[in-house]
Amino acid sequence: MTDNTAIEDIRRDATDVTDVIAHDPAQSGVPLEEPGKDIVPTDQTPWAKMMTDDEYYPFLVKKNLRPAMWRWRDLVPKLEEVRKDPLRRADRRFLSLVSEDTGEAGGVLPSLFLGIQVINPGEHIVPHRHNSYALYHIIQGSGFSIVGGHKFLWERGDTFACSPMASHEHYNNGDEPAIQYVIQDMPARAMERNLIWEEPVGRTFHMVEGSLPHSDY
Repeated sequence: MTDNTAIEDIRRDATDVTDVIAHDPAQSGVPLEEPGKDIVPTDQTPWAKMMTDDEYYPFLVKKNLRPAMWRWRDLVPKLEEVRKDPLRRADRRFLSLVSEDTGEAGGVLPSLFLGIQVINPGEHIVPHRHNSYALYHIIQGSGFSIVGGHKFLWERGDTFACSPMASHEHYNNGDEPAIQYVIQDMPARAMERNLIWEEPVGRTFHMVEGSLPHSDY
């Protein structure tokens, strides 16, 4: 190693140390303000309970679900209504099939969302994403979807899957309304308080915060 090379290495090391100090005040010798010093420590939370095993197992027992049926003849008029609604941002027009036996989960089954989505001819559902997966089955129409960089052409009878947080968009290039069955684990994500949307991509909503997609709050 030449003297010049050795000197250059020393300079580079010195620069690295300076960068660390500049970005980490703890390394600079400057006293740090203790975070949370104005917050009174929490000693107890009244909603934190304890249960014995004899108490807990009965608590887990849930009422069984009743079999449920939704008729296509009842859905068609509703789809005709919702397809007239204006699109907002990455809005989709759909009917959610909900069994009241799922309670707060609000699903067709406790952990599953089933929506029937309609896209008018020439319409583009702009890129959006969410941390629930989505499974699409086409029951009418034709078009394409771009999912995580893959372009899927679809028509009646086709099925495609969208992985969590994959950006996706839909376009109806046919001459009739496209109708998709959409299955998601959205109720499961909501019950775990971790359901997140980006609709459109870059505009984030977290259901725990009470904000809703396509709203201004």
